[in-house]
Amino acid sequence: MKYRNVTHRMVEAFQAAMLHNGISAGADALGITQPAMSRLIADLQRSMGILLFAKNGRSIKPTQEAHALMAKVQQSFLGLEQIVDFSDQLRKQKLGQLSISAIPSIGHSILPAVIRQLREKFPDVFISLRVASYIEVARHVKTRQADIGLTADTLSLGDLETVAEFPSECVCIGTEKWLDPRSDHIHVGEFVNKPFIASSGTFQTRLNAWLGANGVQADAMIEASLFQSISDLCLEGLGIAVVDPMTAAKHQKRGGVALPLRPSIGYTVYATAMSDAKLSVPAKELIRLVAAASCAET
Repeated sequence: MKYRNVTHRMVEAFQAAMLHNGISAGADALGITQPAMSRLIADLQRSMGILLFAKNGRSIKPTQEAHALMAKVQQSFLGLEQIVDFSDQLRKQKLGQLSISAIPSIGHSILPAVIRQLREKFPDVFISLRVASYIEVARHVKTRQADIGLTADTLSLGDLETVAEFPSECVCIGTEKWLDPRSDHIHVGEFVNKPFIASSGTFQTRLNAWLGANGVQADAMIEASLFQSISDLCLEGLGIAVVDPMTAAKHQKRGGVALPLRPSIGYTVYATAMSDAKLSVPAKELIRLVAAASCAET
């Protein structure tokens, strides 16, 4: 006797009947009629030459052979839902994806608008953003979990390479309680007798050196690790601070005062990738948009 080949649809119908405890319920799960479901099961039985479902009183129960086959199906058969999930993954890989890792001062300021512009230009590209510490950004790029890393310091770990840099200047922030919004700048000498909110980490070390070089010792009674937190504290009227221009622009939009510093102190955003990486078109556009956003905030 010549049997027809077993088809994907037959096995899918069998799996649905087993998972939903019956041919009728299985048909509902697949969105087909019960007669169509029964035909698929019958075709499978003929093709395999074994009985999979047998009458037991008024109901139909799976046979021992059906249970054995189901165990094999569960090991090797990709169900419809898994196929859809897998096809989504393939689609994303085909159309492209862009993974970004950035320090908080960049990730919380300019990147949301930058990603919006990227989505408008590349609607089919899957974009992943991680906001992390300097060390974590370096690790993300090094382990290829991120295509591009954005930091305020160069990442000098082995095969990492700076692919672009965007120089700007730091800004003094506060409220009208401590800063005159009509001024076009603030001189570092005016920091004296103003409460100062310090940053923790390497930025504050560089800032202290700049203050010392200008003969000023800031009266810091509060310290915070994130520029966003420093901005929040300044908006409460607790003092003044020096932050990056992106945080300063956001601070000003929230009702705070932001003034250029005299003398100035530089702040550079660095874009880093693996030295052997070939930047995709979306990655190159990301760099262009970050450059434009960085310039707009200075």
